[in-house]
Amino acid sequence: MIVRVSEAHVRDGLADEFLALLRELVASFPEQYDGLLRHDMLVDLADPSRVQYVSEWADEAALVAYAGDDWRTQPVTFPDEERFLRQPLELRHFESDAEVGAPTSR
Repeated sequence: MIVRVSEAHVRDGLADEFLALLRELVASFPEQYDGLLRHDMLVDLADPSRVQYVSEWADEAALVAYAGDDWRTQPVTFPDEERFLRQPLELRHFESDAEVGAPTSR
């Protein structure tokens, strides 16, 4: 499993509009993209202008189908997104450690 985190730093006064648009855009993702296991939008409690879109993908093939061959370096954006952002999206990926959380024998 691969976890993809896109972090946006939203301009002052635009967070509500940005979140509403993002919610609308990602609502259909589970039906559109095979291999999307879970996704969520997270708003930083200490700084509501920091918004993360976190998605969990079954494997690299699923991420390629969603984000293209450059999935490791290129964020997926929506039209006119830059008007909401103070800086380009920050993109990170994490691989699940299957041993963590695995049942242990007693």
